[in-house]
Amino acid sequence: MTLAAGSNGDIAEQPVIGRTGVVLRDPLPWHDLVQAVETAEDTGYEAVFVPEISGREAFSTLAGFAMTTSGLNLGTGVVTIPSRSPTTAAMAAATIQDLSGGRMILGIGSGDVRAVARMPSGGVLELTRRYIQAIKLALAGEPVSDELFAVGKFRLALSEAPAPPPVWLGALGDGMISLAGEVADGVILNWCTPERVAAAKELIRRGAERAGRDGANTTVAVYVRASLGVEEPVALQALREMTGLYASFPNYLRQFELMGLGEEAAIAAKAFGAGKPQLVPDPLVRALTVMGGRLEALSRFAAYRQAGADLVLCYPVAALEPLSSVLGSILAAAPSPELEH
Repeated sequence: MTLAAGSNGDIAEQPVIGRTGVVLRDPLPWHDLVQAVETAEDTGYEAVFVPEISGREAFSTLAGFAMTTSGLNLGTGVVTIPSRSPTTAAMAAATIQDLSGGRMILGIGSGDVRAVARMPSGGVLELTRRYIQAIKLALAGEPVSDELFAVGKFRLALSEAPAPPPVWLGALGDGMISLAGEVADGVILNWCTPERVAAAKELIRRGAERAGRDGANTTVAVYVRASLGVEEPVALQALREMTGLYASFPNYLRQFELMGLGEEAAIAAKAFGAGKPQLVPDPLVRALTVMGGRLEALSRFAAYRQAGADLVLCYPVAALEPLSSVLGSILAAAPSPELEH
């Protein structure tokens, strides 16, 4: 532990800082988004992840970040199976890996598999397994053929390509987390408690063991929503709405139930659906997010690391004006020791 001045001027213990990244989702103007990324790099973050939801396309966004940063790892967080063939995803990832000098992390998620034309007999887990296997073969420069994805005799052709980027799997349920241990280089956990991280660590170990791999080599990353540097009621309002939104999705609701938060999550989903996010239960929000200042952020992140997370990904949720809110959370949780005073 290190010592830091608390909000009242007293000296308080501050957790040791570990590996930290940032997730950028808000549809900021490009120059503001670049400012946020450059601020993250300047203050010690090791990675930036870009979710692909309904705003910017992830790979082109990371190409822009590659041109304005020098050491920050660049991750998709995540791109989904229905959105691209495995060969297109491999080409895009290889392009960013080449452009950035080897800083790419390819985050894959199953997404809405109802959009997939054909489903293998093993369901979504087998679909995901084969997708990742095809991508990893392609990134290694090996020939790829898979009728499931209508791929025949594909081979990635890049001159002087750097080493293949790691492939991480976004996972919620036990089966998908175990699959990450079997076939992926890392896992991205989302909307979970530290206790869920500990359970995921064991699932990864077992999955890796079944595949004859060492689970210790699978990076465990976790998204943590954060609204930092603003008054608690303001932060709570923003975090309640985001928590209610995700509770309204069936796959996330199942995850909340797995963590013993099902009753609160059901209330949250109903509140969000009724347009009353103020009724999302505070205990649910506090169990899954962080608010406050630097000490609160670092303490919360430390709890995830103690549970087994290798990389904590600070996911700013804008409570006020978007750019200042995002920058406020980035600065409050920044790993740079220069901010510890």
